Amino acid sequence: MYHFFSHQHKDRFQELCERDKTYFSDLERKTLFYTIAGNDSLYRNVESLYDFEENVIKLEVYEQPFLTGSSRSLIELGYSLYGYGTCDVQDLFKTLDYENSILAIEAIKCRFQIMAYPEARIS
Repeated sequence: MYHFFSHQHKDRFQELCERDKTYFSDLERKTLFYTIAGNDSLYRNVESLYDFEENVIKLEVYEQPFLTGSSRSLIELGYSLYGYGTCDVQDLFKTLDYENSILAIEAIKCRFQIMAYPEARIS
């Protein structure tokens, strides 16, 4: 179901899910970790984004100086897909480079299980 961009992306994702003890069916949380694992800046600062003791997102992250441009947009998307806040699609893609745009699209597809229905056809 997940399209990982590298072994590192997959390893990071699995590590975050294991640290959190994420349930298999928790698509919201897994999508957040997928997004974080796919961006170097977010992954390096995961402790500022997510509290693994309490298993909750950290909303005060928006004050952190490491969040700029694409990393800010990606965490806004991740939090929105998690169930908190909203993410404006036009603003999201304005700040993302190609690689992070693909990460955002894949995160949306994962969260809503778009690839889970290969028999669906657009008519």
